[in-house]
Amino acid sequence: MTFLAATALPWWAIALIAVASFLVFNLLVYLILVPHVVFHFTVYRNPKKRSRECTNKKDADQVRMFEEGVAWAESQGDRRLPIEIVHDGLNLKGEFIDFGAKKCAVILQGRTESLLYSYYFAKPYAELGYDILVVDLRAHGLSDGKYQTGGLKEAGDIVAWIDYVRERFHVESFLFHGICIGAATSVYAARLLEERGYPPVEKVVCDGLYATYFKMFERNFASFKKKAFPMLHLTFLLARIYAKADFFANRPIEAVGKLQCPILLIYSAEDVFCPREDGESIYREATNPKSRLLFLPKGRHSHVRSLNTEAYDGAIKEFVPA
Repeated sequence: MTFLAATALPWWAIALIAVASFLVFNLLVYLILVPHVVFHFTVYRNPKKRSRECTNKKDADQVRMFEEGVAWAESQGDRRLPIEIVHDGLNLKGEFIDFGAKKCAVILQGRTESLLYSYYFAKPYAELGYDILVVDLRAHGLSDGKYQTGGLKEAGDIVAWIDYVRERFHVESFLFHGICIGAATSVYAARLLEERGYPPVEKVVCDGLYATYFKMFERNFASFKKKAFPMLHLTFLLARIYAKADFFANRPIEAVGKLQCPILLIYSAEDVFCPREDGESIYREATNPKSRLLFLPKGRHSHVRSLNTEAYDGAIKEFVPA
């Protein structure tokens, strides 16, 4: 009997090895490829593909909001100024609407959108006498960057923008208005300014602020009828490796608990990503007694003003001068 014949495996063993190999291969594909796909669509932006176009042209409401914002910006004529800074090795682009005021509203859009989208929220602040600062966050619009970090690194960029605007336009006070990730960035930036001894931010207005980044993404997975584990955990791990950002530590609710200035929290009763319990939990952490919590009846996440424009703007005009 030859050695080869003596060591030959029975057919069932060969079949078992083949099945096991197939399962291991598919598991590796699932655990490696799929998280990279999720990471690619949620965190990564190809640095060569920069655009300020509306990112969801199939969504009629989003297109309308975008176009209304652009139309308002274009109506400002030569008061609308392109500006840019360099921070953290990135060329960052922005625009400033100069009404000659000593106070400025910083409006920060949600994930994937450019500064043009932020203009949709500018009108009530202009009517209150504020200059307007809008920016392409890192890895958004025309700004540099491969990765968005949900406000963690963007907050430092915003502090740099504040320094620039304060020096160039002699602005003395600021307030923030943020939508979703822009809301988280607003809270983190306001807290950074307080920690560094800057004159405190007047107010922060947050539209759809999430309690934790993990919970919001977990609900995103649920909206596609998918379990968060282990894909979300692996995606966050990739963010730690590539973007050098700890998404598990992205917890705006904790920053709100340290914030000294008043905060207005605006939500829609129809928001499935930042539901009522999140808004109530965040509001309980607010330390300033002038803070307010508002639930409006209509509108999905980031589209609250669209269906409640009068009430939305009215709440801002009531909260900001108070």
